[in-house]
Amino acid sequence: MFDGSAQKTFDSSGTEYSNDTAAEIYANEDSTTFLNEINPGNQVRGRIIFDVPKSTKLTAVELHDSPFSNGVRVALS
Repeated sequence: MFDGSAQKTFDSSGTEYSNDTAAEIYANEDSTTFLNEINPGNQVRGRIIFDVPKSTKLTAVELHDSPFSNGVRVALS
């Protein structure tokens, strides 16, 4: 089950930013990403929205399959 609130992003100083769930609902109104079960072999597309200061340079995103997983950190370039 995809849960946007389990996803995080980071800037170069290590500051962590959480997602904006309300913005995601509007940004994905034609999608089935919000708390929908995704069975093995299936995929969905959607947007994860982070509200960060305009001058922020994001360097990584941490993706989780649940709020309790260790997740995987992906560098942004």
